[in-house]
Amino acid sequence: MNNRREFLAGGGVLAAMAAMAEKAEADQPKAFSVYLHGMVWNRQLPSPMNDWLIRFDARADIPIGNAPPPTVPGFGTLGDDFHTGVGSHVAFQSAQIQGDMLTINGTISESNTAGLVGQAVKIQGKVVGTAVEGLTITIGDSVLSGAGLVVIAIIAILIG
Repeated sequence: MNNRREFLAGGGVLAAMAAMAEKAEADQPKAFSVYLHGMVWNRQLPSPMNDWLIRFDARADIPIGNAPPPTVPGFGTLGDDFHTGVGSHVAFQSAQIQGDMLTINGTISESNTAGLVGQAVKIQGKVVGTAVEGLTITIGDSVLSGAGLVVIAIIAILIG
């Protein structure tokens, strides 16, 4: 009888440990968040874009490993204090870091300038510490370059 009780108790402990391991695996973060802030410009573009000094703020969730991408990868804002028509919201469709290269793709969802709505936006650059080197933002066919800061936060974003 004693062996039977020990066997049942041992089986119960194993079942509890398996459940805890599954819960621990389910609680692992599936993505990390990237926060960006910076400014881009291009004096070679035609007027009025050649006078834009676009500041941007963005947040994107990037999947870890083979985790599926988040349903809504992120969002951003574009603006210029002098040229208010630049003011836009960007909805991101994808975000990834391959090695040290950051790439975020999106579309302008709202803007003070109706012609910007629907334009594709691509943010690219090399992440070096808390900086983004070689930062470019492409709006439609127009490429603007500048500098930016990045904060990468591993926050438990549970997807699924």
